[in-house]
Amino acid sequence: MKKYVQLIMILFGLLIFGPGQGWAGSFWKHYGTNEDGSYYYDAETLTRPTKDMVRVWVQSAYTDQGVSHWVTGGGEEFQNLGYTLVLFELNCVERAIRSVQIVLYSKNAEVLNPTNVNEWEFFAPNSMSDVLYQALCN
Repeated sequence: MKKYVQLIMILFGLLIFGPGQGWAGSFWKHYGTNEDGSYYYDAETLTRPTKDMVRVWVQSAYTDQGVSHWVTGGGEEFQNLGYTLVLFELNCVERAIRSVQIVLYSKNAEVLNPTNVNEWEFFAPNSMSDVLYQALCN
């Protein structure tokens, strides 16, 4: 049964996050995968408010391990986490990132917890934030 659910999640992920046109005409481009999940940015709606700043929506599709990390950090309410959409701002000069808006979705695509965050953070080398920085700022 677990493999069946994983197969459904993979197919769901390919439909939503796969290359090419996605929902609402968005073009989701894969930029990385790690043990916690796969990560995509919306190349169509990406903006550059200034020459050193990038605003971009990112989708994260989580593995079982990624969901487990959310549960450990945030509680059992994240047990049914499927994916997140996050509006990021990257400061390409300062190598900093902040989440402007975060929307967490269940495996059934129901909104779990929309939040707004505005704190700038520096990211570690070889992190998924660094991979996104490399893709969009270089």
